[in-house]
Amino acid sequence: MDVSVIIVNYNTRKITVNCIDSIFAQTSGLEFEVILVDNASTDGSKEWFEKDDRITYIYSKKNLGFGCANNLGYAHCTGKYIFCLNSDTILLNNALLLFLNKMENLPAEVGCLGTLLLNRQRQVMHSYGQFPTLLGNIKWRLGKTCEWKDPKWMQADDTRFFEVGYVTGADLFIRRSVIESCGFFDPDFFLYFEETEMQWRFQNRGYKVYVYADPQIVHLEGGSAPKHTPVMKTLRSLQRIVNSERLYFKKTHSMLFYYTVVLPYTAANFLWLVGKTFVAGGLKHIRK
Repeated sequence: MDVSVIIVNYNTRKITVNCIDSIFAQTSGLEFEVILVDNASTDGSKEWFEKDDRITYIYSKKNLGFGCANNLGYAHCTGKYIFCLNSDTILLNNALLLFLNKMENLPAEVGCLGTLLLNRQRQVMHSYGQFPTLLGNIKWRLGKTCEWKDPKWMQADDTRFFEVGYVTGADLFIRRSVIESCGFFDPDFFLYFEETEMQWRFQNRGYKVYVYADPQIVHLEGGSAPKHTPVMKTLRSLQRIVNSERLYFKKTHSMLFYYTVVLPYTAANFLWLVGKTFVAGGLKHIRK
């Protein structure tokens, strides 16, 4: 098997169907399989996908989160390469073959590839970044930086293939040998920062991560999220983001740094985000 595609579904039946259909419509010239892991969906996904004989369907009785669901899918994979693909994506060309051919002609130290993802308007969107730092995150929270648009990442001689810190989890094309050497997703993460921490481990072992822009993939970012989110759900989501960020710094920095810097920052960051959420909610109410 050349490529194993792992997709995680959580109550996103309609967009997941479109994603899978685009894979089979666009892919040729290689041997591939699609592994769909369902995180206890209740939207009719189970009844729908267990009848699709094109895929291997795995139903989890509880929501495992993104990383652990991918780990479950990996246990059923046979491909030389593993392609983690978000359910809210659409392939516009033979992306799997392009990734495969590129990887086959790259040195083994290149462990992971991603592409320049496109939004609904076919414009390049957030696809990669530097590894998080506390200062960088503070600037980002304040809207001062947008690291993935930083021209220093776009090499002057080739903007179609360039090295980055990490690529987003929406499209991760990884050598199986790298996973066997470094491990897959850390099960301590439920959602957010899990792909960043994983690629940090890859690079700590000497592997490199690149963006290869020839594969064309649309990412309908937010397609799996509710359109109108109550404040309490928003706060729970913020808490999850902040906790995952804290966990990332705990796993990638010294314990001294964690206890003296990260924990105070985490508390302040969460309070700031909560305040910002309530202010935004209040302004929305006033406008109505």
